Amino acid sequence: MSPGPSLIEQRLRVLAWLATCVFALCFLRAVSLTIWWSDFLQARGRSQHVQRVRMPPERGPIVDRNGQLLAISVSSGDVYLQPKKFDPRNAANVAHALNLPVEEVLRRATSSASFVWLKRNVAAEELDRLSQFNVPGVGVEPVRRRTYPFGHLAGQLLGTVGVDLQGLGGVEAAYDRFLRASEAPERVERDAYGRRLRRDGQVRTRLQPGARVELTIDASLQRVTEQHLRAAVEQTHAKQGLSIIVDPHTGEVLAMAHYPFFDPNDRSQATADHARIRAITDVFEPGSTFKAFVAAAGIDQHVVRPEERLYCEGGRYQVGKHTVRDHEGYGWLTFADVIRHSSNICTAKVGERLGPRRLYEALQGFGFHRITDIDLPGEKAYPLRPWEKWARIHLVTTSFGQGVVVTPMQLVTAYAALANGGKLMRPYVVRRVVAPDGSVVLENRPHVVREVVSEETTREVTRLLELVVEGGTGKKARLEGIKVAGKTGTAQKVEPGTGRYSPRDRVASFIGYFPAEAPRYVILVVIDTPRTATYGGLVAAPVFKEIGEFVADRFGLRLATAPSLPPPVLTSGTPSLRTVSWAREETLLGMPSFLGLSLREALHQARLGGWEVEAEGWGFVTAQDPPPGATSAPDRKLRLRLEPPVG
Repeated sequence: MSPGPSLIEQRLRVLAWLATCVFALCFLRAVSLTIWWSDFLQARGRSQHVQRVRMPPERGPIVDRNGQLLAISVSSGDVYLQPKKFDPRNAANVAHALNLPVEEVLRRATSSASFVWLKRNVAAEELDRLSQFNVPGVGVEPVRRRTYPFGHLAGQLLGTVGVDLQGLGGVEAAYDRFLRASEAPERVERDAYGRRLRRDGQVRTRLQPGARVELTIDASLQRVTEQHLRAAVEQTHAKQGLSIIVDPHTGEVLAMAHYPFFDPNDRSQATADHARIRAITDVFEPGSTFKAFVAAAGIDQHVVRPEERLYCEGGRYQVGKHTVRDHEGYGWLTFADVIRHSSNICTAKVGERLGPRRLYEALQGFGFHRITDIDLPGEKAYPLRPWEKWARIHLVTTSFGQGVVVTPMQLVTAYAALANGGKLMRPYVVRRVVAPDGSVVLENRPHVVREVVSEETTREVTRLLELVVEGGTGKKARLEGIKVAGKTGTAQKVEPGTGRYSPRDRVASFIGYFPAEAPRYVILVVIDTPRTATYGGLVAAPVFKEIGEFVADRFGLRLATAPSLPPPVLTSGTPSLRTVSWAREETLLGMPSFLGLSLREALHQARLGGWEVEAEGWGFVTAQDPPPGATSAPDRKLRLRLEPPVG
């Protein structure tokens, strides 16, 4: 009998058998993974390293009515940091390049995460500085950034965008779906840490451009309006101010200025109040500017005539337990003089003749019961108190603009109806939206909301408002050689929390239109809580004059009023370039003004007159030689100095 296997041999056989089983299992597993599970595992692998991400689209530009760029997307980058690869000794260089505190860079460098964002939406010049240091552990993710070349110019109107380039306010939000276009999916590869892998040194992106939004705003007019508004608010130590300019025949908003300004490039330095479009969100008591609508209703309803004499009670009028006062103790005045001198008492008497229902319906007709439906987000309106609930004192005070609130846009739209013959127009700030292929995908056109009063009534009211400027409370709004129709307003402010009128705080305003015989521009100026003076005729009317003088020079309105010259031609309410002969203009008025024009506009104007131009600087014309009004130079050489916009 042969001896059995030794213990060692038995163990070797067991190990061999186990090894064979393990090998067989591995073989079967490999076959299973490569044949039966192949598609599933490949898909899992791709999902971990290759993703379909939603890339932000190339946001379309926003331009003014003349094609001037107001908002555009530029190349930028998000800077990230990998703490494990970063040497803290480089923190000072990185902080300097990115305008960050060194402590912030060091804090992020000590993070336990493998990947942290250091700064988002970094400007191109900062990226250039960073690239010079070539710091290990610091990288850049290319992105697009929204920028506003003129800073605060029309900042509230334009609005701003978020980190993902979504519109957050103003035109950016209202027309976001056109500016963003459609998002473009992109396949990107990522490493184990989730970072994008680069190919050929670049991240491959594919962006679809958005549409171009063309505004009704005139950038030069907006700039000048902002400059004069800022000066007035600062000189009077006021809380804030705003101004709106519209074309009364189309409803196009040509300028909408707010001060304090809002720079969409630097939202960190502005408050929410500064960013709000107060022209459509905030309300105020219109004061005596409201008297024009009482006059229009009274004349249209045949309850008063301009030449009719009214007794103004010597400046004190008892209404129940209330006393209505005038700023002067007037006796008998024609209704024309009532408007000229802004008598509260006699305007209230006309309101009483109309009665609650007719005055209420007239104010509704002018649009004071609802929003104007302007194409901007956030518009508000407060309805009028139902006429059935008006006591006599409500009828009286409403007649001179007390106890009723309006938005600035409501007020300027209502005055536009007086200027255009009685048609209430819907205001708008965007003329059209143009796709990248040049097709027009949206176009706003003038829209008549309703007929408010007759054309004859508006002519009568315009004559009354001319008297206000010629020899009444609005004398400081007069323009040389141009007839202006307008009205001052000075309203008490209600003290927060008490509901009582403040003995000191006022809202000063002036609103008017010109040329009075054929109005083309309506301008509203509102100064909130001025301290050096409080009356609209002293505070707001001069701002109207300064803006109006620029408009008159810019668009040749003085020429339009000369009887021997044809008026400038308007197309769809657009202020056109001067269509009269430059030789005749220079003969009558001397050298035309180029002040406030962009270089492109100035060169176009100069070519019409056969001038050789020498330009210095960039931006807008701030000085010219020969100066406006001077005798033309015989060598036909024009020297222009341009400067960038302030702020």
